[in-house]
Amino acid sequence: MSRRSLAILAVVVAIVSIGWVAQNRLLASREGEWVEATRGDLVMGVDVTGVLEAVESARLGPPQIPDKWDFKISMMAPEGSEVKQGQPVLGFDASELQRTLEEKIAERDSARKQIEKAQADLAIRKEEEELSLANAQARLRKADLKLEAPDVLRGSNERRQIELEQALARQEIHHRRGRLASFAAAATREIALLTEKESRAAAAVADIQDRIQMMTVRAPRAGTVVYVTNWRNEKKKVGDSCWRMERVLEIPDLSVMTARGEVDEANAGRVRMDQPATLRLDAHPDEELAGRITMIAKTVQRQSPRTPLKILKVDIALDGSDPDKMRPGMRFRGRLETARARNVISVPHDAILTSAEGPIAVRKTMTGQEMVRVELGRRNDERIEVVNGLDAGDRILLKKGAAEEEGTGS
Repeated sequence: MSRRSLAILAVVVAIVSIGWVAQNRLLASREGEWVEATRGDLVMGVDVTGVLEAVESARLGPPQIPDKWDFKISMMAPEGSEVKQGQPVLGFDASELQRTLEEKIAERDSARKQIEKAQADLAIRKEEEELSLANAQARLRKADLKLEAPDVLRGSNERRQIELEQALARQEIHHRRGRLASFAAAATREIALLTEKESRAAAAVADIQDRIQMMTVRAPRAGTVVYVTNWRNEKKKVGDSCWRMERVLEIPDLSVMTARGEVDEANAGRVRMDQPATLRLDAHPDEELAGRITMIAKTVQRQSPRTPLKILKVDIALDGSDPDKMRPGMRFRGRLETARARNVISVPHDAILTSAEGPIAVRKTMTGQEMVRVELGRRNDERIEVVNGLDAGDRILLKKGAAEEEGTGS
């Protein structure tokens, strides 16, 4: 080769070397974390949030007492406490019932005393009338005996006097017997009325006592106490009022849990029955829960009276439950799988940059690093499919300022 050709070659090599060094220095100044392009399934989906609920739960509220609609809470077992079957967990103010009970007890006792007095009066009057009747009967027998004696022993006037005494005795006997029967009948009616009054008051006392006992609600099963959230997303507390159909707390069966989820209205059309779901509890973000959709609401609705956001409600049956870590009311976040790209190469979004030639990635090489053009495919919120340009196992640079570079390059 001529000297001129060697000189030109040296200049070209120098320019390439300078460009390579400059490129590497630029890349190094922006270098972030190296990640690996991986091969596997890329799952696309929509976000879902919500709370856990027990499939089976004893939901407790005010007792179903006839003609009583409003109740005031006087006692609640602490939320999260473990209770045994039969243990009091919820109480309602029974002061009004207690006052009514005292009135009915007084009415019952008064009727009982009146019955005792009426029976005592009847006994006294009966004894007096029977004594008067016995006296009249004695006078009648005496008059009969006198009239049986021969007339020669007495005069006509005396006989008429004895006959008058006999008639008066018979009349008095008839009168006394009538008075005795009449008084006994009246007393019997009065006692019957008082007895009925006592029975009604006693029945009312027993009924009110039962109602007072019902105002203390006992646990129908052993378990953990969970307060129920109402439509305002509020929980009841001691001193609050509630109506008879409200539910204040529950004792759930923690062995089988389900997820009540909400999907944004914009994604409602992508939700299908039996879609796989992957969830993470806010309380245990490192653990993943799997399940499938078992119910989809027919229409979208407001998230709450205070939140105008429109959502679609879904139920998700979980593959398993952990009673030690999962409680009703725990919030979760997750994804509903709408599509799955199987056995594809994917990288994080931040590993892809834009340039005038199209999307590129920075790949680690034996001697440093290089920019490679890539062809992209499907994506989810975290990763993007690389159809061409990278192989599984390639080390790709995550840019610290990837978002800004994409904005300036596009």
